[in-house]
Amino acid sequence: MEKAPDSTQVDPTGHRVAFENDHVRVLEIHQLAGRELPMHSHPPRVIVAINGYELESTTAEGKVTVVARRAGETIWSDGEEHSALIVSEAHTIEVEIKSARRPVEDRPA
Repeated sequence: MEKAPDSTQVDPTGHRVAFENDHVRVLEIHQLAGRELPMHSHPPRVIVAINGYELESTTAEGKVTVVARRAGETIWSDGEEHSALIVSEAHTIEVEIKSARRPVEDRPA
């Protein structure tokens, strides 16, 4: 099965890359209530809710989950593919993990 497109590809206006290097990519995500996002993917990441919000997440298999977050809540996500219906305005910072190791050339001998 083909992997769903990256979140920044399906929603470049709502998913802004704030910082990126070899280890992480930091996204600022801002979605208005009523917005529907098509199927997309997220790698493993830390999510920080800037405001309280609610959304409905639907997996490729059709499983629907209501996600509710409080302002300041911080969670880990192993990564996922889903579509989303934004129930209430959502503002988050997401730190996507690429690598937790320093490049070989930067490691002490």
